[in-house]
Amino acid sequence: MCGIAGIVSSSALAQGNLERVRAMAAAQAHRGPDDGGVEVVREDAPAVVFGHRRLAIIDLSPAGHQPMLDPESGSWITFNGEIYNYRELRLILEREGYTFRTATDTEVILKAFAHWGEDCVRQLRGIFAFAIFRPESRGGDGSGFEVFLARDQLGVKPLYYWFEGGTLVFASEVRAVLASDLVERRLDLLGLRSYLAYGSVQEPYTLVQGVQSLPPGHTLVWRDGQLETSRYWRLPEAEQVSATGSADVLDELSSLLSEAVRIQMVADVPVGAFLSGGIDSTAIAALAQRASTQPIRTFCVVFDEASYDEREYALAAARHIGTQHAELHLSDRIVRESLDRALGSFDQPSMDGLNTYFVSQVTREAGLTVALSGVGGDELFGGYDGYHRFLQADRWGRLVGLLPGAVRSGISPLVSGLARNEAQRKAALLLKRPHSSHLLVRQFFHESQIRSLVPESLLASPASWEAGAFAEVTTAIAGYDVVNRASAWELQTYMLSTLLRDTDQMSMAHALEVRVPLLDHLLIEFLFSLPGSLKLKAGQPKPLLTLPLGDALPAKCVHRRKQGFELPFEVWFRRGLQDRMREFFLGTGGRSNPLFLAAGLARLWRQFEAGRVSWSRVWCLYVLQRWLEEHRVTV
Repeated sequence: MCGIAGIVSSSALAQGNLERVRAMAAAQAHRGPDDGGVEVVREDAPAVVFGHRRLAIIDLSPAGHQPMLDPESGSWITFNGEIYNYRELRLILEREGYTFRTATDTEVILKAFAHWGEDCVRQLRGIFAFAIFRPESRGGDGSGFEVFLARDQLGVKPLYYWFEGGTLVFASEVRAVLASDLVERRLDLLGLRSYLAYGSVQEPYTLVQGVQSLPPGHTLVWRDGQLETSRYWRLPEAEQVSATGSADVLDELSSLLSEAVRIQMVADVPVGAFLSGGIDSTAIAALAQRASTQPIRTFCVVFDEASYDEREYALAAARHIGTQHAELHLSDRIVRESLDRALGSFDQPSMDGLNTYFVSQVTREAGLTVALSGVGGDELFGGYDGYHRFLQADRWGRLVGLLPGAVRSGISPLVSGLARNEAQRKAALLLKRPHSSHLLVRQFFHESQIRSLVPESLLASPASWEAGAFAEVTTAIAGYDVVNRASAWELQTYMLSTLLRDTDQMSMAHALEVRVPLLDHLLIEFLFSLPGSLKLKAGQPKPLLTLPLGDALPAKCVHRRKQGFELPFEVWFRRGLQDRMREFFLGTGGRSNPLFLAAGLARLWRQFEAGRVSWSRVWCLYVLQRWLEEHRVTV
């Protein structure tokens, strides 16, 4: 993985822009400690400067230096990610007469762009975010150049941009966009509202006004001082669902799963895998071992707190599969000593993410550069409580939706007044908004809590930000059956804006590349061509994942009690981490902060100390405050 950066200015090159891109690349040095470069790819107005930080994974030689020039076409590229089918594409392009100077996947993208143009993204199987400068795309007067940006199908790799007055600034991280000093560090109220509602900023928003994320499966073109975005990939249409026989389904899934893991093991450095002993990580490790000629390295993080520790299952899985297994011990002392660095690694704040930071830290220290992860297994194959709560909420929403609006409006305040827990409060809200079950299941702070924490003047209306974040998703998946709708919603909201972002920012803080085979877009296309009912089978957890693998998975790991990967923060907070937050919630930190209401902060802290709210609620606000201070973003 790497970090990319660039500025397309509306005027001729000034020394300031060259220095700005250098600063943007330096802000992402953690993403690419092996090499870096900044190139002026066009000096005349409009001027273009590209920057890059490199983590060497494929072709470790200096030939992989970026930004990279294609001498034949005159195009330049700055690229973050991996193209897993680059060898196959190279063979195709060589047969078409193209020649290569390096063994990199970067050069394959350049040649693919020269051959297929903007449609090259449809040929790529991987995780990527890149920018390509193409000179004189129209005519020969030297004025028709374009800058083409693209992001992978599922949004595994981030890509942020700011555009004003014909000037485009882009980078792999928000902190790098800010490092350009062209962007005013003002809090975006739509991003803030989405963060409070979901514990992470929902795409395409960020917490900085004017900075947004390029959506997954999209391209963006700068041309003549204007931007144009287009979608090149989406989930299959609902009417494309097939009625394939179950035996054919399992055979096809077995093939797709094996291929997704095999191609994602391509690297010129050692590749290992996280192994918790759960179904997802065990499946990935089993398939990786099957594709390897020698024992692969697997890692499990272990804790002193027995209720969080999964070493028993991880060890059973490692022995069954035959991996070279290691246990990495993580204690509250290590967390306390590293907490400030961890907080500084949030490119966007999140109520989650610290677990990935510390797992990545100990994995990198163990000597690994690339690790395979089971991210996406729950969302695609239906595996956690939240997924099943979504199904229940969807059914409940459809049922109450049959009631007249006046009846629902009359009942809702009664249910809300009697509510004693989060589930009951959400049931009351569902009476008001029966078609918003997908929003309510993942809701973090509910409406009245938000209003008690933030001044009214800083609150954007729910409708104003939900439309930008969710409207297209809601429309696109409306025709799916309830199970596929749950998967599609989770895939494009919680997984995109929380899991994938946290995985990227926290692993790259340690220059560790995390790959996610279950998010291979061809595998996903097949899964969404099937009836959702195939994902559920009594007595068989995740049947579309476990049955194709058969006895490659130990029964002990398949039929164990579901346990999400969590660090024992609840215990650690009460044992030694909470003192540093107390000042913010009860002391001068909250009272002097224009973003929060001091009374609301104090009330929430007392509820936490009484055990009435989760540690994640107080942690969410503390991380937000630290992030605003770290990046000097003003309210």
